[in-house]
Amino acid sequence: MNRKKRIIVTFASVPFIRGGAEICVESLCIELKKRGYLVEMISIPFQWSPKIEIIKNIMAWRMLNLEKIAGNSIDLLIATKFPSYAVKHPNKVMWLFHQHRAVYDLFGTPYSDFDRHNPDDQTIRDQIIRVDNKTLAESKGIYTIARNTSERLKHYNRIKSTPLYHPPKLQGKYHCQNFGDYILSVGRLEGLKRIDLLLRSLTYTDKRIRCIIAGTGGMEPYLKQLTKELKLDGRVEFAGYVDDEKLIELYANCFAVYFAPFDEDYGYITLEAFLSKKPVVTCSDSGGVLEFAEHDVNGKIAKQADPGLLGACITELYIDKSYCEYLGKNGFSKIKDINWDDVIKHLTATI
Repeated sequence: MNRKKRIIVTFASVPFIRGGAEICVESLCIELKKRGYLVEMISIPFQWSPKIEIIKNIMAWRMLNLEKIAGNSIDLLIATKFPSYAVKHPNKVMWLFHQHRAVYDLFGTPYSDFDRHNPDDQTIRDQIIRVDNKTLAESKGIYTIARNTSERLKHYNRIKSTPLYHPPKLQGKYHCQNFGDYILSVGRLEGLKRIDLLLRSLTYTDKRIRCIIAGTGGMEPYLKQLTKELKLDGRVEFAGYVDDEKLIELYANCFAVYFAPFDEDYGYITLEAFLSKKPVVTCSDSGGVLEFAEHDVNGKIAKQADPGLLGACITELYIDKSYCEYLGKNGFSKIKDINWDDVIKHLTATI
């Protein structure tokens, strides 16, 4: 009788923070188990401040020996998020969520804490890039979660990879019930998600339009203060953390979904919106969102991250709910066939 294959999935977690990456790695483990594999997820908390801690994190992963555990051979190691792919294994396969973006595409922008004029920062940045080039190349197969991530990897590291798209964890439960009076925002309240841009955009919209913001994060106090400063009290609701049932309900009854982050890796929100047959409002610099969203086909894409342009897009959808329905149905058709089977097939091809 053939024994079950043992798979380890590595992941770098950030304590007390839960987002798309955490959901993705949990879903991956569940899907592998459904297919008869013995699976364990191994995580080391990621610390990036002070920056020397990043190098320590890399070393911690590099020193792990995961070829055998308790005398049992590990048949496959699937590495995901930086720096968990620094680990050694003879059958390591990469499914890259993202690298340390602060030293790559975010370097030189307000979203990076690395200063190009600081010699220490530059030294650590160079070390991270060298580690990536070496440890990623050790993989038997190199995959990513989206084309945008693959393009970054090729541009900065000259490493080729294949995108493997996966569905949201609640696939099959999303539905469309109504096109109400609110636009929905879902996700962590952090700078890259640009919820402040949504709030500023509301000042250019029809005053009857409401907004519900589901999620928590470090920018919540600032965003609530900005809401007051913009005189949006009564139009904006901060729903905080919502459970799955409530999330599905919010998607089902909004007229559109705002998702305009800066250069997103993948973004579940786009797929969740389309599975709920709702159009997405986004920007031309929102990265992975644009792998699915198309202007006037299944959503509205502002040519730049400008509150006035976004506000006009939001108002256009609000006043024409039949147009929302048309765009939403197109969105559903675009992504309805994304599933886990192809992802698992590629990731386990070496065992």
